[in-house]
Amino acid sequence: MPYALPPGADPDTTGVHLRLDSPRRFTLMTRFWYAPSEPLSPELDAMLPAPLPPDPDAVLTPPAQASDAQRHWLLIPPGGTDLGSIPGVLWGLVASYGRHTLAVLVHDHLSALADKAPATERFLRRTAADEVFYQALRDPEAGAYRSPWFRSLVLWTGVSVERYLSYNGGRFGVLAGATVGAWVAGWWLAENVGGRPFPFAAWILLLMGLALLAVAGVFATRLTRLQPRGMGLSPAHPTVAPTKLQQAVGFVPVHSETVARASDAWVVRTLAAGAALLLVAAAWTSTPVPPLFGVGIPGFLALLGALALLAGSVFLALSPVRRDAVLPLMLAIAAPTIGLIALVTIVVLYVLWIPDAFSGVTEGPINTVDDPDRVG
Repeated sequence: MPYALPPGADPDTTGVHLRLDSPRRFTLMTRFWYAPSEPLSPELDAMLPAPLPPDPDAVLTPPAQASDAQRHWLLIPPGGTDLGSIPGVLWGLVASYGRHTLAVLVHDHLSALADKAPATERFLRRTAADEVFYQALRDPEAGAYRSPWFRSLVLWTGVSVERYLSYNGGRFGVLAGATVGAWVAGWWLAENVGGRPFPFAAWILLLMGLALLAVAGVFATRLTRLQPRGMGLSPAHPTVAPTKLQQAVGFVPVHSETVARASDAWVVRTLAAGAALLLVAAAWTSTPVPPLFGVGIPGFLALLGALALLAGSVFLALSPVRRDAVLPLMLAIAAPTIGLIALVTIVVLYVLWIPDAFSGVTEGPINTVDDPDRVG
């Protein structure tokens, strides 16, 4: 098991107690343990806090099973946190609280230790913290706390870019150059690949793709939330004979509170993949895009951009975490979308909340009530 949570923790929640101190600051009131599912390299493992000896008087200790005892267990003590450090304008895209909360709490603690380390060790310690963060997000044993793979990659990209920006300016320059190279090469492709544009066909494909994506979302929601007759909510609830329709479609319990079919996930994934193909076809049909500022990207500049992306990715792969090689590509993909969403959100918020600019309320509420009995 990757997490050792306080006794009686609800498996459908984070299992820890967070106290609200201000609109964006919290205090973790209960300690817990976490162990990466896979051992880190010796170089990075040495940058993590040393495992603590078992405390027989402690309320919460790491598991003693043989398979778990071999792991590097990290104690996450009570302390302050801003959770996901997500800017307010992006909360509609990535919530500050969710499946990633426990992983964020682990990362906050390790990052705080890295900030206090000698300057020569900070980059490696933050690298170790970011690697543990990614493992915590994608831990196969995390159950309800496991984040989707692409969202995990985006979150890891965010903390990794901050790591380079704060602790290794030279490599951050390489990362920035490789990202710009990816944008230049991508814009050249958009200008020169796809042949003659067909706007009408592109609109049709776009609408079809969005419609299919909506069907996939509705289908997935209904399958995960509906409770067909004949299935009890838990062993304590008696079941009745399944209906003929349930027998025909082959509904089976997934766990005590949900039901699904083995094929359901594949149906949803197929619908989502078909929607993605339609959206890509819509983008393809609408190319080439107009030249940027009326001036097309020269071919030699696109080639230099592609080489910069390749060289920068190879250079970053030489870091203690080879996954850093995908940082330029992830940043090139995610940054424009995130920036656009942030810009639109800022504009909308300023327009919507103009009346509040004349309000006398200047700050949010502060919770100053201490509850020492809840500290684990």
